[in-house]
Amino acid sequence: MPRSQHVSDRDYARLLTVRTGLRRFERWSAQQAAAHGLTASQHQLLLAVRGHGDTKGPSISEVADYLLIRHHSAVELADRSEKADLVVRARDADDHRSVRIRLTAKGEQVLADLTSAHMEELDRLTPLFESMIGALSDG
Repeated sequence: MPRSQHVSDRDYARLLTVRTGLRRFERWSAQQAAAHGLTASQHQLLLAVRGHGDTKGPSISEVADYLLIRHHSAVELADRSEKADLVVRARDADDHRSVRIRLTAKGEQVLADLTSAHMEELDRLTPLFESMIGALSDG
């Protein structure tokens, strides 16, 4: 833990700006997911599967790492998402002990729609994020 140092009023204001901006983006993102019939966690799961570097898909452990959740929570999320026809599980062809998660056609389409909206929003928010980063480095 870092040693305490003097924290100025400006430091508090900078931190508030950054945290508020991030929370607003997260809330907007959750609303977009809900508009597509998903929870924010399901959206993040789809993104973790599609963004995973291995075409076989991530394992449950890798999903848990991406989403910063426990293994059993990742299993429950995968269960709900599989029931919603967003993902499928398949045994790894090279390691039969491992189960991989892949997107269904429905999961691919929903994620593509959400990603398109998110990229537009990120383009719109780029100046805000740049100012937030600037506020952090203007210490």
